[in-house]
Amino acid sequence: MYDIGDIVDLNDQNFGWRGQYTVITQKSNFELIKIQNLGTKSQQFVSPDKLRRSRLSQFFVKSLQIKK
Repeated sequence: MYDIGDIVDLNDQNFGWRGQYTVITQKSNFELIKIQNLGTKSQQFVSPDKLRRSRLSQFFVKSLQIKK
């Protein structure tokens, strides 16, 4: 299973595998895990079967990036 602080990838039905999330909490029954995107700090609850140990670089949507 995953420990708090582990870096994981998320399998999203729209984008496929996307990377660089950290595990921040787990429900005691292990049904859901709360993860946080390391880049945007957004958080969400996901099923453990949608996660894997981190292999990918940080996920971002290029069209949403600020141009400098």
